[in-house]
Amino acid sequence: MTSPTDRPSPRLRWLLAPLVLLTLTGCFDLLQEIWILPDGSGRVVLDVGLPKTFLDLARTQGKDPLEGLRADARAAEAELKKDADVTKFEFREYEENGQQHIVYDLTVKDATRLGELQKRAMELSSTAKQAKQGKGKADLTFQIESRGFGEYVFVQRFGEPKNAPGSTDGASNPSEQAAKDFGMQMARALMGNHFYVVRVHGQTVSETNGTLNEKKDTVEWKYSLVDLLDEAGKGGELRAVVQAAPPLWLWPVVLGVPLLVLVLAVMAARRQRTRRAA
Repeated sequence: MTSPTDRPSPRLRWLLAPLVLLTLTGCFDLLQEIWILPDGSGRVVLDVGLPKTFLDLARTQGKDPLEGLRADARAAEAELKKDADVTKFEFREYEENGQQHIVYDLTVKDATRLGELQKRAMELSSTAKQAKQGKGKADLTFQIESRGFGEYVFVQRFGEPKNAPGSTDGASNPSEQAAKDFGMQMARALMGNHFYVVRVHGQTVSETNGTLNEKKDTVEWKYSLVDLLDEAGKGGELRAVVQAAPPLWLWPVVLGVPLLVLVLAVMAARRQRTRRAA
């Protein structure tokens, strides 16, 4: 049995947490972009940016992290090809601003299955399996629900809702809270410039709790990685109502204008014939 003196104190756990996180994952940037297309199909692109210095350090230990990621991508591609709804799965790499980017690109026929199929691909990743054993991870899974007539609802949640059964309210005593705060300050200093960004694209975004662009066809959420690790940041929800095709009320306009032009052209041609005959 472990003696009390052998157990790490809450203060020590909070101080070591940022260093453990950096050792396991390194600092990285994560961009997740989702398109809900007019024909009802969907696409998700997951772009992970890893500092080349981190990769070089890992290689000095005799391991190349990219080899594992490539193997995961091949396994995911083989699995997803079995699903008739998958039209494309692509893994690619590029370098930019001192970072090595790895990109997963998935397109499906039915946008409502996009989150399910991305989750299936991630479950094949050894990196994702290791992350599940830890706490405070960012949840990349999402859901897309169809309301009909080209309208969809996108929802993505992080962690457990606040005050939910089984959820924690943070540190249980002042000393643990102080250690937690100090640990988060360390993490913010080390990872404060690294972000998780989610973007959802459609023809129109009618409702959302994110930031809309000027055209109102793209919504964005941007989180510091530290905020995702913080207990206070858990229970958040990303939500958007996306119109992938023209609204129902717009169809008469879309179809009516060309029809009106055609009718006017026919009437003008008949008038010219009548004048010539006269």
